Amino acid sequence: MALRKHRTDAAVAAREADTARIDASAYWVCLALLLAMITLAMRIASLW
Repeated sequence: MALRKHRTDAAVAAREADTARIDASAYWVCLALLLAMITLAMRIASLW
């Protein structure tokens, strides 16, 4: 029984680590997209 609980705890910890990594990646992707949109908007505005 203790072995099963240990495996479950390890699985939960691994899943949380993966989730944190995915959340961090999503944050950087969204930030990069936001900066790209701002840059594009500035270029379009400078043409007018």
